Amino acid sequence: MSGGVILIMAQIDDVPGELLGHVIDKMTEMGAKNVQLLSSLGKKGRPSYVLLVDIKAEDEPDFAALLVGDLGIWGYRVLESQHKHFDIRRYQTTLELRWGEEIRRFPLRIKRILNEGVFLRAKAEHDDLAAISQETGLSVAVLKAAIETAVGTDEPAERLDVDLGNWLSRH
Repeated sequence: MSGGVILIMAQIDDVPGELLGHVIDKMTEMGAKNVQLLSSLGKKGRPSYVLLVDIKAEDEPDFAALLVGDLGIWGYRVLESQHKHFDIRRYQTTLELRWGEEIRRFPLRIKRILNEGVFLRAKAEHDDLAAISQETGLSVAVLKAAIETAVGTDEPAERLDVDLGNWLSRH
């Protein structure tokens, strides 16, 4: 299987958490596109994990060596994988945030997610929300909800006006 992307699925038990963290970091360094570790219940009711790793097919031998060498697994499954990705459009805007008598401006990155040209949702960048929260004392959850509601389905303009006083009174 050359040139494609595969998903390795491995069942893991009897491995300490520190080693799992080390292996996940190593897989990321080796070029894994995505690494997920899911808690599971194995045979005889034993706690275990399911490891899912997206990799290039040609990298499989290196990942196999890591799995057996560091985790001691006896085998794994290889699933052909096709990643379906939505159309993500990124925007930079200035948030004009009002509450009470105060008006503050902040840089804000917003993503619009579409599927075949149909709008699905808007998403404010978490790091920007966290910075605004730090400066204003407002919760990230309130900021996120108010901003994403204000964006709606349209492309964000150069300036996005959000009146928290009005928004909070309605929610």
